[in-house]
Amino acid sequence: MADHHIRVAAETLLDSVSNPHYRTLSHSQSVNLTTEEILAGYRPQGRMSPVRRFFCLFVTFDLLFTSLMWLICVVMKGETIVQIFNREIVQYSIKLSLFDIVLVAMLRFLLLILFYAVLYISNWSIIALSTGGTCAFLIAKVFVYDWPDASQPVFQVFLILTSFTLAWGEAWFLDFRVLPLEMGANIPITQLVASERTPLLNPVRPTGVQSTYGESTVNWFSPVETPESSPRPRKPGEQVILTQDQIDEYKQQAEESMQNAWQTINLADWRLEKRGTHRGDIVESRHTERFGKVYKFTGIVECPAKFLYEEFKNNVASITDWNPTILKSEIIKEVGPGIDLTYQVTAGGGRGLIHPRDFVILRRTAQLSREGQVTESEPYCYMTSGVSVQVPGYPPQKDMVRGHNKVGCWLMRPKTTQTAGGKIEEYTVFQWLMCCDLKGKIPQFVLDAAFATVMLEHIVHVRKFAAESKARGLF
Repeated sequence: MADHHIRVAAETLLDSVSNPHYRTLSHSQSVNLTTEEILAGYRPQGRMSPVRRFFCLFVTFDLLFTSLMWLICVVMKGETIVQIFNREIVQYSIKLSLFDIVLVAMLRFLLLILFYAVLYISNWSIIALSTGGTCAFLIAKVFVYDWPDASQPVFQVFLILTSFTLAWGEAWFLDFRVLPLEMGANIPITQLVASERTPLLNPVRPTGVQSTYGESTVNWFSPVETPESSPRPRKPGEQVILTQDQIDEYKQQAEESMQNAWQTINLADWRLEKRGTHRGDIVESRHTERFGKVYKFTGIVECPAKFLYEEFKNNVASITDWNPTILKSEIIKEVGPGIDLTYQVTAGGGRGLIHPRDFVILRRTAQLSREGQVTESEPYCYMTSGVSVQVPGYPPQKDMVRGHNKVGCWLMRPKTTQTAGGKIEEYTVFQWLMCCDLKGKIPQFVLDAAFATVMLEHIVHVRKFAAESKARGLF
């Protein structure tokens, strides 16, 4: 029995050593990726990544700057172009000429552009060869150069130090920026962060190493829970059947989600994230102990709050007609008064990094008093809240990433204003609370930076819908 455990432990150790992702991408690197870094290493449609393109520009700058410094050094002697050409190039001597530093920069440029731009390799060996060769030559140059005859030794010294520094800068940038960012943009998130579906043992084995155990010993994983009574997706037209216990649980969850949203949206100490182009539009955020980072949008919509609330409440399926960020929206089942289950598919974004997501949302719609209680009298505000739940017949799809809405709501507060002509018009103070985990291949913390932009873009479609509804005389 002891031999069995020793063998399994040895195989696991060999797997972790042989896996290149564990050798080249540390945990600290994986959890510190930002949206900009993911985009910098991403290769759109197989083209060159932005971070590698910057590296090629840096290599070109190295050649041009070194050549310029050499021209300054030789022109300072007051010689003509012909004299400079004969002394530095035709009658070249390592003790008297500095043109060899330009040649080294040129060779470095050709070598790095060939391998990292044309051949597009992802290995540090070529940059190590160019940097090592440059440093060896420059050190030798210091010892053999005839310094006493140098007319302006400061410029010569600066030329050598510049070439030395640029060579090391190229090596650092490629090894610590280009290669890690490109790898981080291509490695699936399941290989960076452990989840419930992460294999307990890595199935990849070193070349030439054979195991005496079956392949199944390295493929064990914990499957995602299947929603109760949902072994298969719902067929088109098939009704969703809920037990009384499930209905009671959904009702309780709906009331809790509305109270959570009300309490969260009325918290103090929000931090400004971004201002919109429309007057009064702001996106704020704050961290909560229960939900983590939460975003809140506040803006004005020129329409009655009740009209907007009833549109969101009663016309879920038609939201795709005026909101292009929603690809699909449907009511799954009404659970009770003001409580229903909905299914939505959102459009992708982020230059192709964010693929479409689907959500199964338990909604609670109501008009609330100033204290946040459901009221039938004149309301202080209207609210539609939502939280992700599992529903029989709607399991996660293989070709779609299932998002998770932790807490969220649309809150519409009616306000009135008097126009210059003395007419009283009603408008809406619109607030959107969002705390969403999109899951998938891009971790949530990478997407946080884009949430403010998403909220500001969404309100544009709401205002456009309100304006078109007013033009049709709907309010």
